[in-house]
Amino acid sequence: MSPNQNLEKQQMYGFWNEAACGESLYLKEVDCAGYQAHSEMRYQLEPFIPTFADFATAKEQKVLEIGIGLGADHQRFAEAGAELYGIDLTERAVEHTRRRLVLFGLSSTLSVGDAENLAFPDETFDQVYSWAVLRHSPKTPLAIEEIYRVLKSGGTAKVMIYHKWSMIGLMLWLRYALLVGRPWRNLKAA
Repeated sequence: MSPNQNLEKQQMYGFWNEAACGESLYLKEVDCAGYQAHSEMRYQLEPFIPTFADFATAKEQKVLEIGIGLGADHQRFAEAGAELYGIDLTERAVEHTRRRLVLFGLSSTLSVGDAENLAFPDETFDQVYSWAVLRHSPKTPLAIEEIYRVLKSGGTAKVMIYHKWSMIGLMLWLRYALLVGRPWRNLKAA
């Protein structure tokens, strides 16, 4: 890893460890109602996630989610009956998702991890899912190679990477820069 990539990853870690994705704006209480409200807001802002994820297809499949954040999508995969694994760059996100799943009586194998170096054997998962996470990786192509490495032959990778100049990119900048009083944050950090 080059010094710039290491610095970039440290900056991403610092940003997301300060508050998991959606935490500062959409999580008012760390309880069932708070997490449910977060999910409702997430799917209201990004209504195409449930169709894209098609959570029901995960039933009885071994699924890895990369970048679990506050765990809204992870919860839906668990409710669908997946044998579920999740990683995130920060312990903060892992703890939120762990707490969320316990509150809803669900389970998953969760850990801090790096998409560029997945700690799983080759051909482990039937499905790998990641929503708007991999563009933050200093080595996005390496993260994608890792997904294909851990994906079983014939498995499914569901990965959304938004373009920084897209509507989602603009929405994220508004949410994580402008609305929190940090308009100098660029789209790369948002």
